[in-house]
Amino acid sequence: MLIFGRFFIEKEGWFLKSLDPFSGASNPNQWIRILSLCIMTLTISFVLRFFIGRMVKNKKITKRLGIAIIELLGNTVKYVSYLVLIFLILSALGVNTTELLAGLGILSLIIGLGVTSLVEDIVAGIFIIAEHLFDVGDIVNIDGFRGTVVSIGIRSTKFADIGGDILTVRNSSIGSLVNLTDRMSCAALTFPIAPQESLEHVEEVIKNSFNTAEIKSKCDKMQAEPLYLGLCEITKKGVQMLLFIAGCKEEDKYDVERALYHEVKTMFDDNNIQLGAPGFDD
Repeated sequence: MLIFGRFFIEKEGWFLKSLDPFSGASNPNQWIRILSLCIMTLTISFVLRFFIGRMVKNKKITKRLGIAIIELLGNTVKYVSYLVLIFLILSALGVNTTELLAGLGILSLIIGLGVTSLVEDIVAGIFIIAEHLFDVGDIVNIDGFRGTVVSIGIRSTKFADIGGDILTVRNSSIGSLVNLTDRMSCAALTFPIAPQESLEHVEEVIKNSFNTAEIKSKCDKMQAEPLYLGLCEITKKGVQMLLFIAGCKEEDKYDVERALYHEVKTMFDDNNIQLGAPGFDD
């Protein structure tokens, strides 16, 4: 209307001046001006958030900035646009927004003194995002809880375990945390061998039958060939615990462990190697 309305609406008329928020009209129609401000502000917000949403789908940008920062930017644009729109509407209605801003500053100071825990959470959330401690989709271990980062909010962060249970932690309460995604993880498993089995014989079978390249080719989630690391424990009743590992992504850890268990168990069954029972050893 602003662009093409000039061709069929009087330029100096009250309607076009009221519709144009930059016209500087001394006495515009309030409702037309408010409608114009709403359309202008929300359109700018929509366009900005549209491009921010496209950034989330760009792997190069998300790898460099992180999904959390982009989502935070989108939320900031949304809430700032709402706040700006409120002040613009109040200004159009004749409210002195300068005095209102000063009053809000004093009010926010009073509220801030009373909600220090909320301020701590917000500051901690900003530092988590700014320092890239972890990002949405990363797998972390926090106080014994292993889960995937579902969302990073200004006040709290949510983690989901493999069963779908959600752990919500205040940002200021996040202390010791291990990010398991920023490096290659290791699927490790121990196999109990019966006490009567000779360790030398078992290791000879492993040497001849444990084809690491073939096992890796069967499981496309393995990033490195599996390894046999040797004897790691002998229980009170003589059960021998053998350790096997395989490199993989943290999110594929359990799938790789199951595949490795299958291959090792099949190898021992084919060579008549008896397994022990470590669970009844106490």
